[in-house]
Amino acid sequence: MSFRLPKFPMITIFHNPSLKTSTEALALLKKASRRYNFEIDLVQTNKQPPTHQQVKNIVEYLGNGSIDEGLAQVLIPEAVEKKPSTVAEVQEILDRNPGYLRKPLLVDWNRGKALIADPPRRVFELVKAEGAYEER
Repeated sequence: MSFRLPKFPMITIFHNPSLKTSTEALALLKKASRRYNFEIDLVQTNKQPPTHQQVKNIVEYLGNGSIDEGLAQVLIPEAVEKKPSTVAEVQEILDRNPGYLRKPLLVDWNRGKALIADPPRRVFELVKAEGAYEER
């Protein structure tokens, strides 16, 4: 007999509490979580930057499978002199400067979806996507 932990729907928000956009996105995400069936994983990137595997997945998810599209979105455009051309370059940049990750960044690891919630109402694009989450 085996025992498996249940898979709870969860959305990770990579968050910067000093950014108004990020704070608003978090508030909307909390509101949505009361209506829809998912948990929130709050990650303050100044304290806990994403791992290399997370960065790889985020780039893929942001680009809907296109690495090039994801690379164009994952970092704050004004922060980098030269746009990265590989996931490894993004990882190196974030290892040195975790604050260069665009925020608020929402990731649904189970569904393989990610988006930058700027403007914050974009939260609902992830939450209300067809078949994403059941209402409570």
